[in-house]
Amino acid sequence: MELLENMLLQFKDGRTIRVVYNNRLSSIVRVIDMEGNRWAYEMEKDSIFSLFELNEISKLTEDYFYRHVVEEDLSNAEKTRRDRAWEIVTYVYAQLENEEQMFMTKYRDQAMKRAVAVYQINYRTVKSYLIAYWKYGKIRNALLPSFHMCGARGQEKKGGERKRGRPSSISSQQGVNVDEKIKKYFRTGLNRYYYNDKQNTLKVSYELTIRDFFTEKEQDHNGNTISILKDTSKIPSYHQFLYWFRKFNDPKKEVSMRNGSRVYHQKYRGIIGNSTQDAGSGPATLWQTDSTPLDVHCVSINRNILVGKPLFHLVIDVYSRLIVGFSLSFESLNSYSGAMMALLNSMTPKKEFCKRYGIEIKDEWDVDCVPQRIFTDRGELNGKQIEGAIEGLGISVQNSPPYFPQAKGIVETMFNQIHSRIKPHIDGAVINGNRVRERGEKDFRLKANLTIDEVTAILIKCIVFYNNHHVIEGYPLTEEMIAEGVEKIPRKIWEFGLKHQKGQLRVLPEEVIRMHLLPTQAGSITAKGVKFKQLLYASEYSLKNNWFQRARINGSSKIKIWYDPRNLTHIYTANEENNGFHKFTLLDHLTKFKNKGIEEVDQIIKHERSIDSKGKERELKEKVKLFDDIEKIVTTGKQKTEEQKDNSISKTQKLKGIKENQRKERQHQRDLLTKENDNLLKQEEIARENIVDELDLFRSLQGVDENE
Repeated sequence: MELLENMLLQFKDGRTIRVVYNNRLSSIVRVIDMEGNRWAYEMEKDSIFSLFELNEISKLTEDYFYRHVVEEDLSNAEKTRRDRAWEIVTYVYAQLENEEQMFMTKYRDQAMKRAVAVYQINYRTVKSYLIAYWKYGKIRNALLPSFHMCGARGQEKKGGERKRGRPSSISSQQGVNVDEKIKKYFRTGLNRYYYNDKQNTLKVSYELTIRDFFTEKEQDHNGNTISILKDTSKIPSYHQFLYWFRKFNDPKKEVSMRNGSRVYHQKYRGIIGNSTQDAGSGPATLWQTDSTPLDVHCVSINRNILVGKPLFHLVIDVYSRLIVGFSLSFESLNSYSGAMMALLNSMTPKKEFCKRYGIEIKDEWDVDCVPQRIFTDRGELNGKQIEGAIEGLGISVQNSPPYFPQAKGIVETMFNQIHSRIKPHIDGAVINGNRVRERGEKDFRLKANLTIDEVTAILIKCIVFYNNHHVIEGYPLTEEMIAEGVEKIPRKIWEFGLKHQKGQLRVLPEEVIRMHLLPTQAGSITAKGVKFKQLLYASEYSLKNNWFQRARINGSSKIKIWYDPRNLTHIYTANEENNGFHKFTLLDHLTKFKNKGIEEVDQIIKHERSIDSKGKERELKEKVKLFDDIEKIVTTGKQKTEEQKDNSISKTQKLKGIKENQRKERQHQRDLLTKENDNLLKQEEIARENIVDELDLFRSLQGVDENE
């Protein structure tokens, strides 16, 4: 077994430690107790392995110490304190030459004292930040304050009749509380006057907002319409406007809307990087990712339907050139969902993923770690949503310059290699790019005969072959690699790096990775189950807590859903009880959608609707005939009733004898049925007699032949 960073180990007495640093060239690791406030300390690797053999210590498969949070659910105070602590921890680390010095007292104390002087804080505060950072996964959210443990979370106060806040020292007027209506006015005013290229000041934006929403229109003596300010005691102050602006404001939106997105990306973007300059420190130090339309046309589940080219996302480890993950989907170019699926595939185990496509693997593709940095272009990983997700996992994003694909030469080259491998074997592949088809030449799109699942299986086979057998001729081997006879094969280079380099392989619970990377959408709790993408789900927890009974009584309600676009068998929602996930499973009567992705589900539903539409057309035609037949019978019945109608019988007499008439009619129907049965019996007897006569005739004829 290998000791990995962030691994949790538990002793028999219940004491739990976490591995916070592992120098692969050393015989010791640094661990920290998950209880108490003790610095990280050393443990011999051999000692830990001996404890494993004696069953005195075990590896925890679930990490109960992570706090699962949704960024938008955090209060401003929580974000501010977290980011402040993160800035201090980052500063302390920046004072050291390498991470190992952080666990040496003399170097750590010097760095901490500098932080105390720069940030004017207590030494114990810095210590508590560092210990929390190590205990809870070495990610930014490890430094969140424990507000969730307090009884009352910071919430906006409800407005009453009395003005909140300190009374004005320059005016006797009370002022007005800011309610939801006024906040809506503030937002509208900011969008209308502040977030635009006119670059109005905040004060001018406030004054224009007051003009729009806190004035009344009147006619002056010349008949012109003028704006008259309302009672000043009912108008919010500029300081209130400024306060809510600071709460509403998104710095990226402010710079982009007022100065243009180009200025934001050039001068204000927080994460900037260049190429692969420092990927040599080991595996999982730097990954490159990119996407391109795969040059293969696919068919739907109904193979008569062409669905075009899927989008191919690829993730490669720069140090070893190992392909660590990919995704193939019909998402749009530069889509968030497709990029997230590729990263999720890269950071999680591959066995179940490959098994879904009918491919069994053992250790041929055993990569499931979290990288330090990801290098990409300004496409799908360029946005607030992805930045928050990546930073939440402790990963930094480096962006290449626009219109400069050479910066990602490794992944770009890999696209060409994969295309060259699959094109000779697949019908429907794009030949010679997107050139104009010559007259008489067959359209290659009409040759398509593979679904996206079948193409995915081919890609898995190609990737496993590449990782384990492909020789990278141009790879620059180091002296150590040459001395050990390392082959220029991605997996061999990866294994060498793990054995000899100081690069850290970070592991995080799969649930944490999913929560940060999976896309989210709204679902609904209905009486029939949790509804998402026209599918229905349930779980033991939802049944136990009567979700669906309450939905039938009180009506449906919204719920936030995390989902894997490649497989909608399960969906997830936040579990408020233990900061984890609730997993919902597809209902049994919808098993035809099991292990299907969004595209396949949409295709099945569309195909069923097409079948239903044709069936409904035939149904309508037959229904028109049915109506005609019914009306004919009704018309005939009316005519016969009119012919036999006796007007001498009164209404009272007709109604009075209904029960007796019903008894007589019942007896009449029974008599008719008996008569029909008697007729059938007579016909059967006659038929039997005829059969007997025919047999006698046959026997007599046979007897004559025998005598002859």
